[in-house]
Amino acid sequence: MGYLADIYIIKKTRSKKIVIDFLNHFLPNRKENGEEYWIPEYSDNPTYEFDNANDLMSFLEINKNYSNRIYWKNTDERNPNKHGMIFYLKDGTTIFGISRNADMSGNMNTANEDQCLIEMKKYFNTNLGYIHYENPPVDNYQEFLDILNKLEK
Repeated sequence: MGYLADIYIIKKTRSKKIVIDFLNHFLPNRKENGEEYWIPEYSDNPTYEFDNANDLMSFLEINKNYSNRIYWKNTDERNPNKHGMIFYLKDGTTIFGISRNADMSGNMNTANEDQCLIEMKKYFNTNLGYIHYENPPVDNYQEFLDILNKLEK
C-alpha cells in the first residue's frame, strides 16, 4: 500500500458553493465516502442526522459552530488527486484537502504534492496551506496558523 500526502488549505468560509466549486475543480469525478453523517460526529445519540453530504453541507453552511468532515474518492484513476476532503471546524472556518500519492522511498521526491499545494494556493488566492503525510488536519484556524509558523522555521 502506498502512502498519501495530504495537502490542506484553510479559509474563513462555510460557503457550500465554494466547497462544490473546489471539488468540481480538483475532483470532478468523485464518489462520496460516507453513507450517513451525524452531528455531533461519531455520537451515539446524534442531534442531527443526514444521509448525504449535500444536505450536511447546507446545514453546516448556516450552523457555523458545528464541526464535521466529509471525504470523497476520485473515480478517475488518471487524476493525481486521489481523495478530496472538507473539514468544517467549530470556529466557522473550513479546511479544504486533497490527497495524492507520496513517494516515501529513500528519494523522498515531493514534486507531486508540492505541485498540488501550489495549485491549491493559487486557486484560493492564499498562502495558508501545508502538506502532511497520513495525518488529519488541526481543529481550528489558530492551530493551522501555528503549524504554518513551525514549518517556516
